Amino acid sequence: MDAAMIAPFGFAPKNTTGRRVMPMARALAAAGHRMRVIVPPYDDPATYGRVWEDEGVEVVCLPRPRFDGAPLVGAAWTQVQLARAAAALVAAWRPDLVHVFKPKAVSGLAQTLIARRAPRPAVVLDMDDWEGRGGWSRNENYPRLLVELFELQERAGMRACDAFTAASRRLAERARAVAQGRGVLYLPNGFDPITYEGWSPDRARGAFRRSLGIRGDQPLVLIYTRFFDYGLDDWAETIRRIAAQDARVRFLVLGAGALGQERDLAADVRVSGLAERTSFVGWLPFVDVPAALAAADLAVLPLGDTLANRAKCSPRYVDLMYAGTPIVTTPVGEAVTFVRDGQTGFVAADASPAAVADAALRALRADGLDALRHRARARATQELTWERLTAPLTPLYDRAVARASARAR
Repeated sequence: MDAAMIAPFGFAPKNTTGRRVMPMARALAAAGHRMRVIVPPYDDPATYGRVWEDEGVEVVCLPRPRFDGAPLVGAAWTQVQLARAAAALVAAWRPDLVHVFKPKAVSGLAQTLIARRAPRPAVVLDMDDWEGRGGWSRNENYPRLLVELFELQERAGMRACDAFTAASRRLAERARAVAQGRGVLYLPNGFDPITYEGWSPDRARGAFRRSLGIRGDQPLVLIYTRFFDYGLDDWAETIRRIAAQDARVRFLVLGAGALGQERDLAADVRVSGLAERTSFVGWLPFVDVPAALAAADLAVLPLGDTLANRAKCSPRYVDLMYAGTPIVTTPVGEAVTFVRDGQTGFVAADASPAAVADAALRALRADGLDALRHRARARATQELTWERLTAPLTPLYDRAVARASARAR
């Protein structure tokens, strides 16, 4: 099959294109499909206009649109022009199928333009977040007008497709509620060996711990967060509870919030007298992440029970499983797809700070962590490979193409 994918944005700083679109495309190319990926890199301008091949996948980064007006107007103009350029490429290529990632912004606009053409290729919509009202838009603190625009785009995109892929069970349920006979495939994020080329977490563990001043077997607990997944006050209370129960524990905060939440957390740990036990490193280049993951004896990665968290599927769980870092999480959304209590990690009783701290302390005192690390890594590298996860995509594509052909007749 000749298929094109439309990514939602560039390769940095966000993950969807590099960690979801490209591994999926490479797996399908290896299965014999012709795969091309269109990237609108408005947030990664260094890649504007670049074209290359990646493991049999043709990657086309759209050229930069020209605009000389006001910056705010220019941002909207850029989105529209990139969407038009993506739709024009699809019209020129005439693929059997287009797989659109995220029904919002550039990719959502491109989907609308493609849907208006007659005849048009089959369209599959990938949903990896609940984008509009009550979902991811709350995390980004978008203006109300923009939230409503994304809500409209999301609903329109769900109507204008022939099949769905969904990164979470919650999103799959949402798609099935409106599918009316269209195929819906639950497709969580998986393990991509190309992503981890050059990772050597075990060799980097000692050096990273020494850089933090960690002595001997002093426990290091990793807080790996964007601050959307778990509330600032909840993080602060969780850290205080763990610290109060184990005076040896040190904390490493890897990540940052879009609204500067890490600064507020740093202020809280100072007031709590935990500043000397807590290190903040912000976001590290991906090549340096394995050292931080492996340096930790435990990673605390809870999700608060919100609509956005129930609908998301974070690749950070796969990172940690591959690095062999035991994970503590909460029974919310896709967290339990990756972490099975006592088998591949530890699941708190609920999302409260008390329950998360109790689970973390249970993990720090647990025996048999080497076996747990082995099971977690085996689950990531053997059961959650993109090759296995994408196997049902070919029949889904076939049904979508058949549906589109029947509609054209």
